[in-house]
Amino acid sequence: MAGEAVEVGQFVALARRALVNEPYLSNAAIIGELTKLTLARSGHSYFTLTDRNGSIDCVLFGGNNSFQSQGIKEGTKIVALGGIDVYVKTGRMQFKASRVQPVKSIGELEKARQELIQKWRADGTMDRPRKSAPLIPKRLHIITGGGSAALSDMERLISDRWPNFSYTVIPVLVQGNESPGQIVQAIKIAEKNADLIIVGRGGGSPEDLWSFNLESVCQAMIDCSVPVVSAVGHESDFLVSDMIADIRASTPSNAIERVIPIKEDLVGLIAQTSDRLDFAIDRLFTRHNDKISNLIFRLSSAPMKGIANAKLRHSQLSNKVHSAIDRRLLQEKSRLNALQSILSSTNPSKVLERGYSMAIDEQGTPVTSIVGLKQGDLLTVVLQDGQVDTEVKE
Repeated sequence: MAGEAVEVGQFVALARRALVNEPYLSNAAIIGELTKLTLARSGHSYFTLTDRNGSIDCVLFGGNNSFQSQGIKEGTKIVALGGIDVYVKTGRMQFKASRVQPVKSIGELEKARQELIQKWRADGTMDRPRKSAPLIPKRLHIITGGGSAALSDMERLISDRWPNFSYTVIPVLVQGNESPGQIVQAIKIAEKNADLIIVGRGGGSPEDLWSFNLESVCQAMIDCSVPVVSAVGHESDFLVSDMIADIRASTPSNAIERVIPIKEDLVGLIAQTSDRLDFAIDRLFTRHNDKISNLIFRLSSAPMKGIANAKLRHSQLSNKVHSAIDRRLLQEKSRLNALQSILSSTNPSKVLERGYSMAIDEQGTPVTSIVGLKQGDLLTVVLQDGQVDTEVKE
């Protein structure tokens, strides 16, 4: 973590990992003057490349014969192909070369290659989205040398991985002056029918592989609407075509391994997936059948349960109604008794029982005052046990 102290070895290991994982640094070509050369007894070559801006220590394992056969000596300007490395024990950075070549043979070509790379880095071509290969190519086209060892290796691998797999081979020259034009034309032809194109060849000298560093070939790969696999040389070779192709394969054989699945493995995977799908479907049906069975049981018992609930509810309501009626009857009975008591206390007959009498006129209206009476009016005097007719005398 930034800001935390780490051990020296850990720091150097982190630095090495960052450097060797950078594609441009791990697959590069550098030009410089050979200022120091040691051909060790082990067969390894240790040397230093220098120009006016700097220098770097280099190693080419098992490279003594390469220096001797090409007559490369101190003072020679050479091109070294390879990548950066760091020896963790000493923290020493060096260039681990895979091949060396005198500048007189490929120096100018390498300069053009670097300029092309810088151009496409600057305009974003290197960072463009890449197309993916189909899971199973149905119209695979292979562009490579006719009858070459690379083609034989690819055909053998295809047969091993998927017997009777269908593909098309477009033979071209893969080195020489006519090679770039033939490769470009083959890509254009393949684009019309293919769903995946492999362009490549086996190993060789930098000059032999140079067609795949040329702008015309690489631009054809960029412009192709079909995914293109670059499969050139050995794993240590890193061409411009590898940098701009949709897919980079380290070798022609690796290209087949990356884009042609093993049929038996795929069939096994399909069978396994089918079994898992069947099992999942069975579980799904089982769960749904359980749900349906549960619903059927609940529905079958629903009427009886509903009737029982209705009876209970009816009983509860009936009890409430009877209770309410009883309470109302008691209230009305109490009210009636109160009214009867009032009526009884105000009943005229009760007053007559106590020795009083009541006079009523001919219309039956009680006479409560002498006002309005005149001589000769007939009255009836009501007593407790009867009534007597009388006349007003005065």
